[in-house]
Amino acid sequence: MASGMDRRTFLKTTSATAAGAYAVRAFPAWANAEKSLVAVATPLTTFAYSDIQLHEGPMKRQFDENHARFLNLDEDRMLKVFRQVAGLPAPGEDMGGWYDLTGFSLEKNDFHGFIAGHSFGQYVSGLARAYAVTGSEPTRAKINRLVKGYGETLDPKAKFFVDYRLPAYTYDKLSCGLIDAHEYAHDPLAMDIHEKLTRAIVAYLPEKALSRAEQRSRPHKDTAYTWDETYTLPENLFLAYQRSGKSLYRDMAKKYLEDDTYFDPLAEGNNVLPFEHAYSHVNAFSSAMQAYITLGSEKHLRAAKNGFDMLVKTQSFATGGWGPNEAFGEPGTGQLGNSLTQTHASFETPCGAYGHFKITR
Repeated sequence: MASGMDRRTFLKTTSATAAGAYAVRAFPAWANAEKSLVAVATPLTTFAYSDIQLHEGPMKRQFDENHARFLNLDEDRMLKVFRQVAGLPAPGEDMGGWYDLTGFSLEKNDFHGFIAGHSFGQYVSGLARAYAVTGSEPTRAKINRLVKGYGETLDPKAKFFVDYRLPAYTYDKLSCGLIDAHEYAHDPLAMDIHEKLTRAIVAYLPEKALSRAEQRSRPHKDTAYTWDETYTLPENLFLAYQRSGKSLYRDMAKKYLEDDTYFDPLAEGNNVLPFEHAYSHVNAFSSAMQAYITLGSEKHLRAAKNGFDMLVKTQSFATGGWGPNEAFGEPGTGQLGNSLTQTHASFETPCGAYGHFKITR
């Protein structure tokens, strides 16, 4: 840090993220647009991906390997389930696992085909962020093809989501991918497709954010339909509002803030984490932070800060992992320590780390 500048001044003037492993680099020509694609200014921002550079080492090797893997994913396979539902030619092999259209059986504990196409948006997001760092023309071209290909499968009623188990879960990931394709890769179709999808998806969502308990209390076909995560939606909806300036997104984001059963008690210092699904409820802290950044809501800032403090003090192992078996335990009962002899699933997983890093940032 420059001499004469204290930490508070530095944070106020740069809104810095944790950037210890990065170094500022010369601003590349392709990245100029990255900073201009924001319609609504916010009081806090993070460094642009194009402003940072990974030095040689394990993190850069991992980044390069992931970038290469995503760049070489077969596009027909990625788009297959969407094309199948749309009645379009759908060449390519199935992706496998959760991604496919059929095979799920709760009775047989078979999760093949659980939530078709669920990670498509995450692949697009990863490619878009990699493009922002590298300026790789093949990466940008692949993003454009994937966005266009997905858009061709999307009808005005988004029939892909008819009888879909977790519509909010997959919409949230598609939303992130399309936003990132717009912001980082400057895709000309992404936000139009995003709006078309958003206007259609409301038919498959409840009237507000529902907790897992609220979902179980309503009629449902089977337990899998009660696992949706509407309470994570506001983060990307607020980001879509910031990118587009369209009040549709801001109003929808406010609608899906889980205030009644989650953010209100957290803001008052009441620990309501125990027994909730761990990753999605940590991820929801980022929705609270976007409510603060976008709306200036001090309540949501308190909720996020209190919730994260409770996570660190009552739910975390020394390694930073948390949420044995994807659930928060009851503090003060020895449950966290006892879990070390009862399960290997300490939830030190990519999705857990992703949610943790987001709220830290």
